[in-house]
Amino acid sequence: MVSVSGSELHQELLFAFGGGERNVTVALLDGLVDRTHDCFIGAPLKPINTAAAQRAGDDAPASAQATHLASLLFGQPCRSVEGLAPMCSGLLAPIFSQNRSVCGQADLADAITRSLDFGADIILIGAGAFERPWYPGFALADAVAKCNASNALIITSAGSKGCTTLLRRCGTLNLLPVAALDSVGQLLGGQCRDLGDIGIAIPGTSVSGAALEGRVVQRSNPNVAAGIVAGAAAVLLGVLCRVGARRDPGAVAEAIRMTATPRGALGGSDYPATWTGRKSLETAAAYLTGRYESAYASSLFETWYRARAGATRSDHAAFRPRA
Repeated sequence: MVSVSGSELHQELLFAFGGGERNVTVALLDGLVDRTHDCFIGAPLKPINTAAAQRAGDDAPASAQATHLASLLFGQPCRSVEGLAPMCSGLLAPIFSQNRSVCGQADLADAITRSLDFGADIILIGAGAFERPWYPGFALADAVAKCNASNALIITSAGSKGCTTLLRRCGTLNLLPVAALDSVGQLLGGQCRDLGDIGIAIPGTSVSGAALEGRVVQRSNPNVAAGIVAGAAAVLLGVLCRVGARRDPGAVAEAIRMTATPRGALGGSDYPATWTGRKSLETAAAYLTGRYESAYASSLFETWYRARAGATRSDHAAFRPRA
């Protein structure tokens, strides 16, 4: 059984492959992000004026969930929260607001389309309430078709409050639903229990991230797990760019799935395909590039950071940096 918390996995993956590349763009579709938090100082973030953002207005309050998710991706080095892809470019595309907590298909389609217009390679859709019915309208089907044409990767949580079912019915080609495991390897509550609908599972408990009013809190849910996987996907796409290979978010999704521990290998037939440690990320990079080199896997910045933290790298998910 897995005996790893989400916080341990998050810390182990920090600054892998240098923390990403600036020419890789990740879009976060959730609520409004509190960009005044210290972890975002210097982060290459661009707010997108989506239809949901326009209705909310300039004085709309920030979302605690969206701020936490954004910090897991874009939190800058040596700040209160450090993200997995701090060197990547970020797009913030609100689809939820305090005035409208339910995301309609038109708003989701608008946010996806605008994100693609700004060059999104990876789109992370936060969990929340999505408007029924569960069959796709023309606007969303068109947005997904554009997403397929650009080979963008959509990452969602596998929880019951996600939009995975709707996106599947739209024919999304590169869709990666993420489930969260507790510290003993069981699926957290409120998730899809159909293993066929889970692309990958990772530890998702007690992950520290930014909160409103400059605070730092821990969260445990599938949304957090999806944020960690989105950060890992971003740095893997940066690996492809660094070696001069074709920019291919779809190949990144395949590498993540193919390098997961197979179902049943750790906890019986009801166990999802799982990532539990740094070796999974390194193996995925080797799968993408056809080679693995230790010097290539550790950037100068990562080497400096780990020396600063007084930590050593592990071959499993038991890494605990000591400040």
